Amino acid sequence: MPEPAPESPRAGIQSIEVAGRLLHALLEGGEALRLADLARHAGMPSAKAHRYLVSLIRAGLAVQNPASGRYDLGPLALRLGLHGIARFEPLRLAEQTIAALSTQAGESAALSVWAGRAPAIVRVAEARHSLAGQVPLGHACPLTWSATGLVFAAFEPAARTAPLLQEELRQNRRVARPGAPSTAAALETRLATIRRAGVAVVDGAQGGAAAVAAPVHDAHGALAMVVTVFGPQGRLDATPEGPLARLVAEAATQLSALMGGPQPPG
Repeated sequence: MPEPAPESPRAGIQSIEVAGRLLHALLEGGEALRLADLARHAGMPSAKAHRYLVSLIRAGLAVQNPASGRYDLGPLALRLGLHGIARFEPLRLAEQTIAALSTQAGESAALSVWAGRAPAIVRVAEARHSLAGQVPLGHACPLTWSATGLVFAAFEPAARTAPLLQEELRQNRRVARPGAPSTAAALETRLATIRRAGVAVVDGAQGGAAAVAAPVHDAHGALAMVVTVFGPQGRLDATPEGPLARLVAEAATQLSALMGGPQPPG
């Protein structure tokens, strides 16, 4: 009986590659998609896309909104993304930096990255006192009224953030959220200030928490992550010219250096 031909090291499973195209379309779509739009982005007929989506939903990689019928990334896809981010080597290198920052500031510090649809916290160094700020890993940061989110809004490409910013502004107007911008013009004024200062601050108007955040840039000058110090209102000097802002900015500069990012002159 002849021996079976050895499997090519480049052989693969086509159905997985097709499913990957659908997942890529969901990731890049920026919002939940209709079947027809999703199939078009993935380059396949709607009937074929639907069959694959049924399996992706069973696996937890996709979900379908029963009211709108639109599809989005599922809970397993989100978990995979967060775990992949957590294993990103620069984040491992950054842990010592935020631990030192937390010790210097006397408050909790965090690192956040862009996680598909929003900024998410992937590392936390909690301060060692009873009033220390706490936040769970994976927490999504609002773009218009959290210090972390405002840095992402200021430095991320507009094509990525625009739909989310528009939705948040509508929510801010609807609930009259204190301390949060409610118009595109007011938001852009605030973002311009953040770009000039190199830090974003919130003073505790939202839920009694104050924070200072600064951007970390990679070797291409793109925003790689954000470093934030946060704590109860009244414990932090949440001013862009204060000593805490300088401390956070210095930590962000150190992380940028680790990633080969541009350094300030002098």
